[in-house]
Amino acid sequence: MTTSDFGHLTVTFQPQNVTSQAVDGNLTEPEGELTADGIIVPVIWALLVITGTIGNGIVIYILSRYGERTVTNIYVINLAFSDLTFIVIVLPITAIHFVIPTYMFGEALCRISIYLIYVTLHATCLTLMAMTIDRYFAIVFPIQSMNWRNAPVATIVSVAVWIVSCLISLPYVLFTKLIEENDVSVCTQKWPIEGMAKGMALGVVITSYILPLGVILGCYGKILQYLWWGSKLKKTDHDSNGAPMSLKSKAQQNRKRRVTRMVLVVVLLFAACWLPIHVITLWMAFDPNFPLIDPLLIFKIFSHTLSYANSCVNPFVYAFLNDGFRKAFKRRFPSFSRWCSCLCRNTKECQETSMIDKAVEAKPGLEQSELLTTTQTLKRTCT
Repeated sequence: MTTSDFGHLTVTFQPQNVTSQAVDGNLTEPEGELTADGIIVPVIWALLVITGTIGNGIVIYILSRYGERTVTNIYVINLAFSDLTFIVIVLPITAIHFVIPTYMFGEALCRISIYLIYVTLHATCLTLMAMTIDRYFAIVFPIQSMNWRNAPVATIVSVAVWIVSCLISLPYVLFTKLIEENDVSVCTQKWPIEGMAKGMALGVVITSYILPLGVILGCYGKILQYLWWGSKLKKTDHDSNGAPMSLKSKAQQNRKRRVTRMVLVVVLLFAACWLPIHVITLWMAFDPNFPLIDPLLIFKIFSHTLSYANSCVNPFVYAFLNDGFRKAFKRRFPSFSRWCSCLCRNTKECQETSMIDKAVEAKPGLEQSELLTTTQTLKRTCT
């Protein structure tokens, strides 16, 4: 019999067979040959490592080398770096440890890997919160926020996000230990105060999920309220003075809407992917009689897999919804320009904005009527 620690945000048990029983409050698994769950789960995680590494690596490379230094792009790079750090360092160790009964990487890597789970989790949610706040000011207060909505400020905010994330997660590097238990090494937390495990579990859920999502929901509520009342007060094809909106202004408005939509999609994916693991974390922390039965063990593995998958899906969101990423991608890979255009062709406003941008790039000095003619010509050639 091998006894393993049943962690919270970490999968530090080795269900070579998911059929398990509780002995003295710990999770135990029967010895035997490696079964299907001990093979399939690590294979799925390995695929997530490959997909996430390639996807986030491409995002960082393309936007840092060929993208414009916009506020959104800086936050996207920061988010991709957080996902890449988690995928490259944490997930491979977790996948190996899932199969091998004992922790074989030493105490230093034990502390670092657990620490990085919480650092990257907080960095991700705080970056999403910063992106949403930026969207709020860009839409509700576009003129007033022009002086500080810039690349240097976004860079400072990104650095601050990592500093705060590192400080919040310090207890996990200080109190994570590699201990010997029933002839196996277990990477786990040994808290100095009784009941501290509950406080830490609740604190992580609040600081990395409830609080950021509360701010995000508040910002999007204000954005929706502003857009709703704005559409009531004026037509969308007119500016604030009632004059017809120029094609350039319309393109800028469409671009703002799509960036806001992209951020919302990324936030919703984060909320959905991390909700199950946070629920089971709190359940385990506050219920000393947590039932270690097959359905819950399988659900916990599924919850971890879902949270890991969140670090892999964002690059696909950027490819479909982020104009800045598509433009930078086309600069680096011109042969893929038609493929990138197809990603944008699904929505009318996206196609219109793309055509206007192409017209402006081709002839920067065009008047409104000439710009409209050129745009219509480009539309016919691309359909």
